[in-house]
Amino acid sequence: MNVIDNRKLSKEAKMQIEALKKINRWKLIAIAVSTLGVAAAYAGLAGIVPSLFLGVLGVCIAVVAAAAALVFNLGLKNGRRNVEKILNVLERGTAS
Repeated sequence: MNVIDNRKLSKEAKMQIEALKKINRWKLIAIAVSTLGVAAAYAGLAGIVPSLFLGVLGVCIAVVAAAAALVFNLGLKNGRRNVEKILNVLERGTAS
């Protein structure tokens, strides 16, 4: 592998690592929103003054945010695997 290909792969790996950091932040935000949804559901369904609307809204928010967190987690898993493959290719290319 030539030097130009090594630079391109290295740049791609760095860009993907930065993207993975952003996805991780979004995952943490989704988890926080899911937690707020659970709190709203609890307050609406079992609070001092029960409110069916707040309870249902909280459950919906919790479910959607948890699903988003799972999707972000899957993206992180696949992205890390992809970066690992790129780094392995770079390592084999420089060892030759």
